[in-house]
Amino acid sequence: MRKEIMMKKKWLYAAVALIVIAAAVLIGTLVQNNAHKGDKEITVTVVDQTKDSEEEVFNKKLYTDAEDLTSFLKEQTELKAEIEDSTYGSLLTSICSLDQDMEKGPYLVFESDNNQTCKDYGMCPAMDDVVLEDGDSFTFKLIAGF
Repeated sequence: MRKEIMMKKKWLYAAVALIVIAAAVLIGTLVQNNAHKGDKEITVTVVDQTKDSEEEVFNKKLYTDAEDLTSFLKEQTELKAEIEDSTYGSLLTSICSLDQDMEKGPYLVFESDNNQTCKDYGMCPAMDDVVLEDGDSFTFKLIAGF
């Protein structure tokens, strides 16, 4: 009888341990999945550098639950972003009525001094790969050439 009780206790302890482990994994997964979701404040500045003097066309804080830069630009109608699919992923062809000409310029470029993905790469990678975090700021520039 005593042996039976000890076996039941072992099974009970094993079950409790499994439940605790499963709960920890579930909580970790939820936290990880929500790390890039939710209301984020993103500052966007759009600058035209193709004229004699630089002209700031747009500067505003926008709110989103988008996870990446491409999704953010597609949902923000105020930015009037036009995006095409290209061989290398999404390609921004226009923002705030500033259009780029891939053949001869002008060109659209973007940068961020505080986005973690851009910091990790040493520069901003393709828009599809830029993960958004609350407080990020991006500057989009129309430039005459490289």
